[in-house]
Amino acid sequence: MKKMLAVLLVTVMSLGIASMVFAQTDEQAEKANKVRKTVKSKVGDATMMPAPEVQLKRLTEGLELTAEQQKQIRPLLDDEYAKLKALQRNENLTPKQIQKIVEEHRAETIAKMQAFMNPEQKEKLEIISNEIKANKQQRMRANRKARIGTNAEPPPPVSK
Repeated sequence: MKKMLAVLLVTVMSLGIASMVFAQTDEQAEKANKVRKTVKSKVGDATMMPAPEVQLKRLTEGLELTAEQQKQIRPLLDDEYAKLKALQRNENLTPKQIQKIVEEHRAETIAKMQAFMNPEQKEKLEIISNEIKANKQQRMRANRKARIGTNAEPPPPVSK
């Protein structure tokens, strides 16, 4: 009788602990969804990158693209922009997943664009891309400092 009571007590306690763990997991998922929706509402219709016509204008000026090159590159920019708009509406992805996909799309588009460029233009594009990446990293550091304090430095990179 005592053994049955002890087994019953242990079972009830195990079920209670399991339900608490699942409740916390549900709360965490609910919080994550709430944060995701808040970010989406604050971002609104903001774009991840300039519209194709703006990008094409910048590329034309910076790389001195010919009219023929512009005709060839425009569809690539339109396609990339459409993919990013669809990605922006996807609520199931985390910011890190979105960033990874954006970087993959951008690398793919740049590789396709380079097929229409001469070596000099490719070199200029590489320099511009590196400057953009450096500026992005500086903005990210500044945003991180603003979030966690002005004297805070980012954590050192983790070696693998």
